[in-house]
Amino acid sequence: MKSRRQFLTASAAVLPALALSACASTGAGKLIAASAESQSCKKPGGPSAKYFPNVVVMTHTGRKAWFYDDLIKGKLVGINFMSVKSEEQFPVTQNLAKVQELVGDKLGQGTFMVSITTDPEHDTPAVLEEFAKKHGAKDGWIFVTGKPSDMQALYHKLGAHGGHAEAGGHHVWRYGNEPYARWAAAHAMAKPHQLAQRLSWVEVNKDPNSKKA
Repeated sequence: MKSRRQFLTASAAVLPALALSACASTGAGKLIAASAESQSCKKPGGPSAKYFPNVVVMTHTGRKAWFYDDLIKGKLVGINFMSVKSEEQFPVTQNLAKVQELVGDKLGQGTFMVSITTDPEHDTPAVLEEFAKKHGAKDGWIFVTGKPSDMQALYHKLGAHGGHAEAGGHHVWRYGNEPYARWAAAHAMAKPHQLAQRLSWVEVNKDPNSKKA
């Protein structure tokens, strides 16, 4: 029979592995609710970790996620602000639906689109799910909501500058390559082919973590 000391030593080795298992990804583009349930499941920071608020959000599919860790880190991404009520006056989502088609098969395969509501009290996950379906959002285009204070934090960091005040920042489209910390902004109502082209400008075909030959 193992001594108490041997048992505790073995347990200490096993527990970290169990914690990592609980926080492991379930595959490309997949989010796990557990990753945002516990602070201990936060992943090591990436190149843009200090820039993006890593708040907990709810996706239109009803999953919890860390905004930076789960939706931004390691990805080529376009980020915009929207609300269901403002779409008629500022049809940003309608415009980005055309960008989605131009991005094609890359969407959900390293390239993602994240739409953040500025009206979280109305735009619940269920409301956003219906809104996403209405605009034909495919895997890789994620609509998020959350606590009003957290949505405000995201807006003040990413949407408050460069947008039209009357549009609530809905005209700002941030895009970039997180692994390379390449970020820029454009007008969300620009022609779809121009926005898709801007994503290609920050695309790099080499893994920044790979060693030089």
